[in-house]
Amino acid sequence: MASGQWLVASKGVDSRGIGPRWNWWPMLPLALACAATATPYLFMHVPLIGLMLDRGFALVCHQRPERSFWIFPGSVAVCARCLGIYLGATLGLLCRGGTTVALRLLITATTLNLLDAATELVRLHGNWLGVRFGLGVALGAGAALLLSSSVQGVSNQLS
Repeated sequence: MASGQWLVASKGVDSRGIGPRWNWWPMLPLALACAATATPYLFMHVPLIGLMLDRGFALVCHQRPERSFWIFPGSVAVCARCLGIYLGATLGLLCRGGTTVALRLLITATTLNLLDAATELVRLHGNWLGVRFGLGVALGAGAALLLSSSVQGVSNQLS
């Protein structure tokens, strides 16, 4: 690749100069969120795949039905917080920001998630699925934004 083409490609533009390069990384957490949401449907129509997905998600989530959203006639394969983390990671990978902003978002989201878990543990409030989901989105977005801004900084230093 000629040096002019590398400069264009490293700026996020297709090497042909037509438009932005496709970044497929946000598709990974989005696919996980879609698979977790589709699991109850798959349990009904293709039980083997539904069971495989459910057992796969059990490796990373407690899957308590009272802490999960219900769709079709069953609960999503992950809890509301984990589903929020997957969707937040998708958003975080789609956005670009500075490392400082991303780190502050991650620290704030982590603190709020821990505070939510602690206050529920001591019974100051009940099971708030919407709050759990929203805090998961913030946590996933902060982590993914920090990751993408760190990788972007490394790739800029190498060019």
